[in-house]
Amino acid sequence: MSATNGIPNESLRPTDATQYLALLSRWWWLLIAGATIAGAAAFFVTSTIAPTYRASATLLINQVETPGSIVYSDVLTSERLTKTYRELITKRPILESVVAQSGEPGLTVDELASKLDTHAVKDTQLVTVSVSDQSPARAARLANQVAQTFVQEESSDALTRAGTTRVVEPASVPSVPISPNLRLNVALAVLMGIVLAGGLALLIEYLDDTIKSSDDVSLAAGLPTLGEVGRLPHDKDRIPLSTRGLPTHEAETYAILRTNIQFSSIARPARVILVASANSGDGKSTTSANFALACAESGKRVALVDADLRRPTLHRAFGLENTTGLTSVLLDGASLDDESLIPTSHPNLFVVPSGPLPPNPTELLEWVGFDAVIEQIKSKVDLIVIDSSPLLAVADARILAAKADATILVVEQGRTRASALRAAYHAIARADANILGVVLNKVRRGRGSYGSYYYDRAYAVRGRDGSGGKNGRGPRRLPALATVGAGPSTSLGRGDSVIGLGRRGDNGKQDVA
Repeated sequence: MSATNGIPNESLRPTDATQYLALLSRWWWLLIAGATIAGAAAFFVTSTIAPTYRASATLLINQVETPGSIVYSDVLTSERLTKTYRELITKRPILESVVAQSGEPGLTVDELASKLDTHAVKDTQLVTVSVSDQSPARAARLANQVAQTFVQEESSDALTRAGTTRVVEPASVPSVPISPNLRLNVALAVLMGIVLAGGLALLIEYLDDTIKSSDDVSLAAGLPTLGEVGRLPHDKDRIPLSTRGLPTHEAETYAILRTNIQFSSIARPARVILVASANSGDGKSTTSANFALACAESGKRVALVDADLRRPTLHRAFGLENTTGLTSVLLDGASLDDESLIPTSHPNLFVVPSGPLPPNPTELLEWVGFDAVIEQIKSKVDLIVIDSSPLLAVADARILAAKADATILVVEQGRTRASALRAAYHAIARADANILGVVLNKVRRGRGSYGSYYYDRAYAVRGRDGSGGKNGRGPRRLPALATVGAGPSTSLGRGDSVIGLGRRGDNGKQDVA
């Protein structure tokens, strides 16, 4: 696979059956809508068209050399005459005679010519005279009139012997119209609607380069996917926390993320982890808060630092004041105490709010004093999780990435563009930072997915207090994920997905190095 700076070529995107099924699952509604609209339109238009009927009379052409007998040469000559007579029927002399004898008011030669059609039956001496009209009786009457008029004209012609042309089957009044064909029109319209809707879906997919799966993450930036988080109930004033009534399978997602990050940083244990995103609104603050909670639940002392000095949100998530915090320590030279490193109601979790917003956030984060504050926090906790400003908006996150031991990128499914993820990747790479991988956020989970089925059914067991759920049963938090042996040589390759890995620490709990 060709790549530039570790990023695979976009033209090498695989096109297997799974991708087409995923495409169908996303756009089935458009296919149905296109078929329904096209079918309904065809039905309506066809219903407004007046039906047209066709009546046909059949002529037999004979060239008789000897009266009362027919020889083979007569048959060959008659077949040749059949084609000639077919053309003669449509000429003006015959049509003028029909118009004159028909007694049809307003009928003209040109109108009759447009309604008339003749056909020589192959390898026979038969000619079919057909007339199409909106009146079935009129169509039959005109078809018979044309046939009889031609026979009479040929009989009176001195160059043609009598009896060489005769009507073998007169036209009857048709009962079924030849057009419009309602069923055929609707079927073709439905097929065309599906084709057009499918083409529109493919065009949208071609133009849409947003990240939708871990495969897209790997193709866009060559990074592993550390976890996939579903859409969480969101209060605009408070970000959702895993301890605040989230579905069990979504709360467990952060425990899986904790374990996957542990495995991805085995070679270089990380005590300072930056959570960043390409754009605002991708969910980096929600991810950093819940990831810190998951790490604290494993028994580690965790400090959650709000280094987004432009639009801080973590203090609202935990119901804290933002009067003092990181900027207070940096600008005022205050010591790191309980007013800045604030214990929360969650065991082992501390929060450092951003504090009052400074006029120069970038310069403040670049200052060596920030490094000293991080060292002070490291002396008090086991792990530091830092929330930052968006990578592509300002330079703050790039500065923090260079100072952190590891960086996690948060990507919103269906919103973050592949180009934005690549730009974020390059921005961190230029800072010579350690990128662990990507968290795919706000994933749309379908019915029967792993999270909704596996946890809701298989793990709907009795809670610790024996209450809750059906029949006295309720969801409980898993004590640990699957045990996987790991050693110093364990590592993750670029583009690998590590969703679902797990390991117990020495104390029987999952932990982060």
